[in-house]
Amino acid sequence: MNQIKSLASQTAIYGISSIVGRLINYLLVPLHTSLFSPEEYGQVPYFYAATAFLLILYTHGMETTFFRFSTKDSKKSYYNFSFTSVLLVSAIISVLLIVGSDGIANLADYPEDGKLVRWLALIIFLDATTAIPFARLRLENKAKKFAITKMVNILLNILLQLLFLVIFPSILESEGHPLHGVVSNINNPDIGVGYIFLANLLANIALIPMLWPYFKNIRLNLDLTVFRSMMTYSIPLLLTGVAGWITQLLDRLLIGDLLSKGDLGVYDQTFKLAVLIQLAVQAFRYAGEPFFFSKASDKNAPKLFADILYYFVIFAMIIFVGISFNIDWIAEIMLRRSEYRTVLYLVPIIMMGKLFFGIYVNVSIWFKLQDKTIFGTYFTLLGAVITILGNVLLIPILGLLGSALTVLLVYVSMTVACYIVGAKNFKVPYKIKPALGYIVSGSLLVWLSFQVQIDHKWMDIALNIVATALYLIAIWLLEKRNLSSKSY
Repeated sequence: MNQIKSLASQTAIYGISSIVGRLINYLLVPLHTSLFSPEEYGQVPYFYAATAFLLILYTHGMETTFFRFSTKDSKKSYYNFSFTSVLLVSAIISVLLIVGSDGIANLADYPEDGKLVRWLALIIFLDATTAIPFARLRLENKAKKFAITKMVNILLNILLQLLFLVIFPSILESEGHPLHGVVSNINNPDIGVGYIFLANLLANIALIPMLWPYFKNIRLNLDLTVFRSMMTYSIPLLLTGVAGWITQLLDRLLIGDLLSKGDLGVYDQTFKLAVLIQLAVQAFRYAGEPFFFSKASDKNAPKLFADILYYFVIFAMIIFVGISFNIDWIAEIMLRRSEYRTVLYLVPIIMMGKLFFGIYVNVSIWFKLQDKTIFGTYFTLLGAVITILGNVLLIPILGLLGSALTVLLVYVSMTVACYIVGAKNFKVPYKIKPALGYIVSGSLLVWLSFQVQIDHKWMDIALNIVATALYLIAIWLLEKRNLSSKSY
């Protein structure tokens, strides 16, 4: 049980930076939308969607590859090999982006924004080259150092945005301000929404001194024998990442094309209410991946992995039920305009999809431990195909509900396929029935809560909070004996 507690502790620490970043960025949405028109602000999600794809190419699966090879043989400097590979790929692609920035901006229908493409190239370059040092922090179980560095980067980004978008314009409006002359020489109103990218770039540059101890001793090394074996492991991860990008972002593009940009805005904001489930999965991935590799040779590993999945499901269901029960008042706080709160019934469906993605992260460890990462590509390609077919077929019929149901169908299909194939290759005694019991019972409770409507607002809020508390108490009573009996 101590090992599970240790993993849970590290998961919580890793999650801090993700939670802070997501929440602060979400709180910036009102600022951005008040300063920029939809057409102006549209550059941000457009270019950052491209960033997500390019970052996959830049890192080409080397973070997981570094974990795998370093845990197998700690004598070789796989850190140097991994960093060298990422640095070379990042430098080549970034140079190409910078050289062709004006042409790329033209193709993207932003002919005046070649500078944004150049900044974007540098942002991704810094993201990629710091990825391996961050991976080393995770491998060395330095969760606090990892979280603090990430948080400083996030907060610096936010402060710079406030400086460029709020403080500088305020100073310029006051001609008598002592800093008016200085700011007028620095600030360029023509940059506009580009200041969001510039803040990101400057915050990323600040990562270099923060991670300098992990940079200064790097020795670039491209031993071809080692490189070939590492690339054999990482290429399937790269393909998996590309397919995963399709799975996560294609619905946004199709909603905009098949329905309207307004529907896309509503769906995107509604999707953000599932943020806690997404954060739980992301934090678990940060802590879980090196943990699973480090315990792979332990004779008790299969039972340990089974218990980890079981308690992950319980924790995720607590979030699922808690948010679903209280979605009305949560949405009223987070989504300020009523037009964004028209499809709140989609939130439980989206969250359940993300919960199954968390289960997939757990059960997929078998092919990583056995160096069969090609299976990850197969499962993610399955998800990508279902994403395309589901959205194309269901959106015209069911609208936004069709896209939400596709999210759920994608991750359930990937999880089931991975579990069935994995059971033949790496036996883990997963507690399928009790885990499904929590999922089914929690889903039924949420469905019932949507059927019961109480006109009195505060009475409804109070009853939902009480119902959430009762659910927590029920889980505690059911699991108390199990938790106290664990010996590892």
